[in-house]
Amino acid sequence: MHDPLRQELAVETRAGELEAPMPGKIIALLVGGGDSVEKDAPLLILEAMKMEHTIRAPARGRVARILCRVGEQVDEGAELIEFEAEP
Repeated sequence: MHDPLRQELAVETRAGELEAPMPGKIIALLVGGGDSVEKDAPLLILEAMKMEHTIRAPARGRVARILCRVGEQVDEGAELIEFEAEP
């Protein structure tokens, strides 16, 4: 099944920021700064268009910094998490 959110977030597995794929509200942070995560681990939940969208780790790595907070309304392309992928 084609998942446009997963495709968008999994394009490259390198260090950088994970961005909001669409405007929405952050309703849950599932990790903290410094946490190590496996590929596809849930990082946060974004509520958009009356649906909950789970933003997942694009690769195995570390959450360097959280750039958003629960309850925050974010625009499309807003940086949400600074992520460091393992080589």
